[in-house]
Amino acid sequence: MARAHRISRGCTRTAWAPVLGTIALAAQWVSAQAAPAFPNQETICNFNAAREQQRAASAQNFGTPVVQQMLVNGALVWTAGANNAAPSLKPGDTITLIGSGFGQGTDIDFSKIMIGNARVLETDLVMYEQKLDLISTANYETGVVRSTWPKDVLAWSDTQVQFRVPPHASKGPLKLQVQKRTGYLNSLIKSGPHNVIDAQVNRVPAPVNPNCDVVSTLSELTKAITPIDVTVSNASFAAMVKLGRQMFWSYDYNLGLSHKFKSLDWDKILSYKATDPYTRQAADPLALFGAYKINQSEVPAEAYTDVYFKPYPQLNPTPGLLAIGPQLTEGNTSSTGWVGYRKAESNHPLLGKGAWAGFNCASCHGYRISYGKGSSTITKVFPGLPNPGWSMKWAVLGDKTGQTTGTFSYISGTEPGPSWNSGSKMVDKTALLYHMPAGAAEATITRTAGEGTLYDNDYIFSPIAIPNVTFHLPIRRSLSHTESYVGFEGSYIHAEEPDGAMGSMDAASLKALTAYMSTLDENDDDLRNVGLFRWLKSNGKLAQTGNTSTSEGSFVQNGWKAYAGVSSAVAQGKTTYDQNCASCHADKVGANTNERMIPLNQVGRFFAPTDFQAKQQSIRATYLRNLYWVSSRGLLSDGHVRNLEDLVHPDRCAEGSALYNQYYTLHAPVRPVPGTADQPTPAPDLNRKGDVFRVPKAKQINIFDATSPARNLFVERHKYFTVPSFDANNYYWDFQKMRKEFGPEMGASGPIGMPAAPHPWCAKSSSDVANLVQYLLTL
Repeated sequence: MARAHRISRGCTRTAWAPVLGTIALAAQWVSAQAAPAFPNQETICNFNAAREQQRAASAQNFGTPVVQQMLVNGALVWTAGANNAAPSLKPGDTITLIGSGFGQGTDIDFSKIMIGNARVLETDLVMYEQKLDLISTANYETGVVRSTWPKDVLAWSDTQVQFRVPPHASKGPLKLQVQKRTGYLNSLIKSGPHNVIDAQVNRVPAPVNPNCDVVSTLSELTKAITPIDVTVSNASFAAMVKLGRQMFWSYDYNLGLSHKFKSLDWDKILSYKATDPYTRQAADPLALFGAYKINQSEVPAEAYTDVYFKPYPQLNPTPGLLAIGPQLTEGNTSSTGWVGYRKAESNHPLLGKGAWAGFNCASCHGYRISYGKGSSTITKVFPGLPNPGWSMKWAVLGDKTGQTTGTFSYISGTEPGPSWNSGSKMVDKTALLYHMPAGAAEATITRTAGEGTLYDNDYIFSPIAIPNVTFHLPIRRSLSHTESYVGFEGSYIHAEEPDGAMGSMDAASLKALTAYMSTLDENDDDLRNVGLFRWLKSNGKLAQTGNTSTSEGSFVQNGWKAYAGVSSAVAQGKTTYDQNCASCHADKVGANTNERMIPLNQVGRFFAPTDFQAKQQSIRATYLRNLYWVSSRGLLSDGHVRNLEDLVHPDRCAEGSALYNQYYTLHAPVRPVPGTADQPTPAPDLNRKGDVFRVPKAKQINIFDATSPARNLFVERHKYFTVPSFDANNYYWDFQKMRKEFGPEMGASGPIGMPAAPHPWCAKSSSDVANLVQYLLTL
């Protein structure tokens, strides 16, 4: 995760203090060196004019790709127009497509190949050895190659394409899409093109000749071959999916040991023995951060049974002890009784071998849903969907006093301030972490300012919404990473990319997780039908089904296409979509995005841009899928839009309208504001129109109370929170101030100029809204 995506995984200086102070340990670690400076793309990258000339020339020749013949391992198996049987493919087979209009390949054009849900890999993936520096507490990579996953694209010309069938392929059809690079984004912080570094080496202190690229502008239009029906025989797929499922539900991604070092007591939290710092009541994991108690009928067995990993998918960079042995490279994982929260065996440098809890994919990307289908009721935790209740409140759950001092490291302590509020002072991060929107994260807050790590606390508030990952392997970029490198390849979101992950992943595990992720769309038809039915019912539109008494069970069983009235409204909505949305959200592989990168000063953002967005100076047009369920988390990259109607309504984009003012101006909340010290303002209800994002101001109880001033100071150091005249008890996020002033934080000489509304593209007329939303719910 970027500034906001990254879940805190590194051990902190505070947590390591007793380690460094232990003479016996210091003797073993005397050779530890502070991590070297990480590469700076602004100084290490150069503009490749020759490549841009090739791209410009290719963009001038944009024909429709046509396949005339297909060869497998050199043998002709398919000819256009012939009565072909579906060719059978196996992982590793070399496929040759002969035809025309293929363009110049994935480096010159922006092209991709899909076999079913598996994308043919365009980039060589390299997994480097990772170290944890004990002085700076930074995770960094040494440049020593640990594992590799070579790209599948072998050769590409306008008349012939050659590639390998990827190891995670399981079904057809075969699709090839071509898109042209039409230019590049100019830098928002200096003159000339904006160059970005290959994300794979962003944590290697001194990469040798790193790949760099511009952020390309892309054609709105995508062209594709007529899909070719193929079958895939993959004898290893079931075993890969099993391992990938274990990784998704059972593995802790080395968080357990990391959190143990940071004094986080998951045993206490998950047994209702931690205390909510505001209510002073026992902390409920479900209510506070969306954790689900395990019901064995709702999750796969890997979520609650022991799973032994041999080896662990990632090498844990936390060192072991000479007296105890090196860090474990294999071990058992076991259930805590909660979905996505698992214990894993490891070597603690002070305590020796043990098992400590951390969280995994299922905690953030698992959504418990119950619905009717036919006469049955289905209830389960659906993997891939963002958990709308997940929050960062777990980081501030303290002891019976409700304080966090002495619990999770770096939540309180003395820190230097940013340039606009400097000075080394005591801060307490509880208020901002506790009130952060659910379904989003901003984890650099759990680090300290001025560490020198890639993701230390920067006092730029930039929550980012948990993404939906049920169908995202077609996406070549991931979470606003570099424009042309390291798109979603299995676990790159949390494992090998430079986001503070604890340990690089080996290629075999990476392929297995990718294989499992390719199966997460298996429930999408049901999810679409359930969401559309509930939207129709809540909006009084069940008459479209021909019967206002239509049940959810029958609607889901039949599917929305079985109802003429529903289909008609959806068709009208698609017309509006094609007119208003398709310039960014249309493609030929079913992801509903052409992956255009939109500059920050055009797309905007409600909260400040994340670290990755600032590094790319742009945000990728997102893929659209399962939007009814994604809306529960909130829409757009920061989740600030409450529902699809508001997102597309023209009034949201119109300054001065009531809807615009509700979202983007400071005003009194729609509900009363409690004012006691123990019960300050509740967290804003981001699903309620008119509620402005705010954080309660802590009231100092007496002169001995150091916590309240420290909590207030931490919020005040974030320059876009303000205390309005109408409410002295709360800090309000001032969007107007942020959009007009943001820029110097990312290195610009002045404001970059954000648009009046984030994502300033709405329907042309309010009369289009209902049908457009109805169509969006079918994606």
